Amino acid sequence: MTPQFYRPIPGFSETNNRISRENPRSLSGIDAVKKIVETEAQARRIVDEASAKAQQMISETLEQAERIRQEAIARAQQRREEILREAKEKAEAEARQSDKETEQILDTYGKLSEERKAAAVSKAVELILNA
Repeated sequence: MTPQFYRPIPGFSETNNRISRENPRSLSGIDAVKKIVETEAQARRIVDEASAKAQQMISETLEQAERIRQEAIARAQQRREEILREAKEKAEAEARQSDKETEQILDTYGKLSEERKAAAVSKAVELILNA
């Protein structure tokens, strides 16, 4: 497969065919050398243009890759912050719920303690009065 940047030289084959049809020996040695030098110069320009275009494509691709990388990092940081915020909110809600449950347990124990204390006092008073 021929690389994309190689392309036929415009008018070269038509000129070649015309010259060979007219007179196969119509180019002198100097003319042939000039033609070769012109063709080489044109080929060099084509290769240089292709090289410059390739370098430009590489630069653009690297810039695009860096932009995509930065965007991915930004999205990941936002997601991380969101996850941390959600985890903090969940932990705070669980802590509030735990505090509420602890208060309820303490209230229940307090009531039980008061009931037992009242029962104990009542029993003590009854024992003292009956003795």
